[in-house]
Amino acid sequence: MKKFVGPTEEISTAAEALIGRSTTLTEALKAASMNVGHKPVETTDVAAIKEVETRAIGGDIESEGGVTAVASKAVARNQKIGKDNEKTNLGDVIAEIDVKVTRDREVTSEDAEAVIRAELNHSPFNNIIPGGVAESVAAAYKLNHDPSSL
Repeated sequence: MKKFVGPTEEISTAAEALIGRSTTLTEALKAASMNVGHKPVETTDVAAIKEVETRAIGGDIESEGGVTAVASKAVARNQKIGKDNEKTNLGDVIAEIDVKVTRDREVTSEDAEAVIRAELNHSPFNNIIPGGVAESVAAAYKLNHDPSSL
């Protein structure tokens, strides 16, 4: 079975943010918030957050009450606003993760692959956001798989 090794071989800022922390799916989202929480929420973030939330709770997510719904509403709002400094940012959305996601689990290689695929599939440039959700989930998997690799 082929194992996922992440988007880069270097220690990312996402990996650095996770050192000494729990490496669960929601912790990976929190790491993304620490790294790129200042950027406005985009559709690529929503896709990756949806994948994380679905995997963390082990099934279907709530259409109205989950963090994915909050992120989707933020993107819709952001599209109507011209100034970046007035837009809802990723950190604002992920700040609600502890309230919105009541179950969680350790990140697996399958999780990392699925979240990266979700972010890539929704990226207009076919790339992942450095330090973002997908990279943070990949870093969490690397920590879970081999903590000494960092």
